[in-house]
Amino acid sequence: MNLAANVSHPDVASKFRGIAESFRHDASAGTFAWDAWQAVSDAGLWRLPVPENLGGDGGTWSEFVDAFEAIVSTLRSVGFAMALANQATLIRAVLAHGSPAQLDRHLPRLMAGAVGATAISEKGTGTEVRALETRLTREGNDYRLDGHKYNISHAPEARLVLVVASCTSGDKPATALVLLDPTREGVSRTAPQETFGVADLPIGDITLANVRIGEHDLLGEPAAGLRLLMDIASMNRALFGLLCADVVRPFLTDALQYVGSRATLGTTLDKHQHVQRRLVEIEIGVQRTRWMALAALDQLLSHHPAALANCSIAKLGGARDLAQAALHLLAIHGSDGYRRGALATFVADALAMGSAGGTEEMHSRNIFGQMQRAAATTAGIR
Repeated sequence: MNLAANVSHPDVASKFRGIAESFRHDASAGTFAWDAWQAVSDAGLWRLPVPENLGGDGGTWSEFVDAFEAIVSTLRSVGFAMALANQATLIRAVLAHGSPAQLDRHLPRLMAGAVGATAISEKGTGTEVRALETRLTREGNDYRLDGHKYNISHAPEARLVLVVASCTSGDKPATALVLLDPTREGVSRTAPQETFGVADLPIGDITLANVRIGEHDLLGEPAAGLRLLMDIASMNRALFGLLCADVVRPFLTDALQYVGSRATLGTTLDKHQHVQRRLVEIEIGVQRTRWMALAALDQLLSHHPAALANCSIAKLGGARDLAQAALHLLAIHGSDGYRRGALATFVADALAMGSAGGTEEMHSRNIFGQMQRAAATTAGIR
């Protein structure tokens, strides 16, 4: 497992940790940390995994992961971590599946920090790709895009949106991936919507009405769209799993300091076994989630057939461990944890990860489908 073996780029991690420390963001403020976003962008975060001939630094995704973990484990914001994961996912999608013209058109802006978004979810169908009502229709040499996307991270400000739509390829249903400039005629976006968690991440809707789309706007061929989408979504799932582990770390450090200093009748809280058990359970969850996510990322980047299932497992398990860690932290801090502030915000944000990037049911269906395929392959070999 090459990616996960060690933090192999300590200079990269140190550089971005230092930047994050200078932009510590209180997520309870409810606004996105644009200052931190531009700082990490200017420092070359998005150039790390991009080849030099495309304007990048010619590094690896391993370097990016080191930087990602350093930022997420410092900034204390689930929303900001989600934004990092979403941007990295879109950059890799363009790198892996874009045409030379799309690479030239989109990569420079994304690497400079122009925010991208991926629009899959719809109000009536969620992220069930086979049921999407947003549709790409052939009209002459071009296409028409119509539909409505719901609860899309960074929809209000995105400069580039990867829209997932249903279409027909030949006489068969297919999935189209459209790289859309959201300022194009026919596209409208809502203001950021109020949400229970991740209030510092702008989330909104996108309406598409008779939007003209050219062949050059399609990411890959529609006939291969579902396969490409599974690859793209798997990157996002693995990074979401990784952030579920990393974002807990500063709050766990706070809790260790709290239980070591808070005393009742001359005994500090860290002497109580039930407190120790909660802290140990948090650490177990962090390590379990982190290593699973790193292994899944390694499989995805090396095109291992088990990657699709394991990226979903990383996200699903990570969201569960994150929610449990948040509840443990709340119990440890007692009434102090219920007061509006960083910990209370973190708890709400942690619970939001249960549906971010797809619900438990969706990931379970994906994992089960991959299990069936693996079993059929094994049976065929026998």
